[in-house]
Amino acid sequence: MNRLILLVIVSVAFACNSTAEKEIVSEQSNDTLKTIIKPEVKFNPLDHVPDDRNEIVSNLQQKIDQKQPLVVHCLAPLCDNDNQGIVPTTESLGDGFSLRTNLYWATSYGMKKYFVKNKSWKHLEVTNFIASDTIMERVAFEQSYENGASVILICDAYRGDMMAPCVYDFLNALAGNLRDSINYKDGFLQIGQEADMMAFNGHNGLMDVYADTIYAKSKRIKDAVVIACSSKSYFNPYFVQTNSYPLLNTTSLLWPGAMILEAVIEKWALLRPDEEIEHAAGDAYHDVKECGRQSARNMFSSGW
Repeated sequence: MNRLILLVIVSVAFACNSTAEKEIVSEQSNDTLKTIIKPEVKFNPLDHVPDDRNEIVSNLQQKIDQKQPLVVHCLAPLCDNDNQGIVPTTESLGDGFSLRTNLYWATSYGMKKYFVKNKSWKHLEVTNFIASDTIMERVAFEQSYENGASVILICDAYRGDMMAPCVYDFLNALAGNLRDSINYKDGFLQIGQEADMMAFNGHNGLMDVYADTIYAKSKRIKDAVVIACSSKSYFNPYFVQTNSYPLLNTTSLLWPGAMILEAVIEKWALLRPDEEIEHAAGDAYHDVKECGRQSARNMFSSGW
């Protein structure tokens, strides 16, 4: 893609057309959703925009060699019938204040329940987190891989009406502006700006809210993953500005099930090529939705 295209974003809220059956949420049509036309945002190109992941892979390999865990920090805005531009699902699935029933958190393929029930992942106790009006819950998991990599996955559940803070936290973490930590073993593990991968999983918040330009304060490049409807055109310009690399984006409407992120993490931890990571996401989606393997792969994009 021509890099100049990434320097300007003019985004208009539009619709996803999935059904709400079988734990799927879709976006509202333009005739039922107040259209938000985002003002033109011009991004100043950085001196160093990552064209590839060579530097990132080198940093990951160094951490593996030093027996340091690779850190994935995922932000998950809870599905919300009233505060997000989605076609309303059931009252319980679309309750953006319910950690017990929410579609993106508590269902079979919701971020918390999926990884809690997944025997491949060890559920870690997080004792230094205090719930707030923005982040309702934090969970953490750990898994080891055949190449010696150990991955710590941290998932934060953002209240459904807190999409704007969720988007800003995601972008600021990529830019090196968000410091956070969890207790780990006998000390603390730095997350947020120190994570090796930042992920956003849920409704595409940039369809609903406008994000100002985010300026990178760190030259440390990290991988960015956005599993949300048609995320590539919305988020890539911000990845230019935050000095991050689009490891995985989406090119169409989809259901953001947690199995997608797990498949991405596995190939990522094994330091597999971008294309293999992209295909793994599509394969995981097809395995659940049975929508055709190639069609599912076409829903995802890695790189610019």
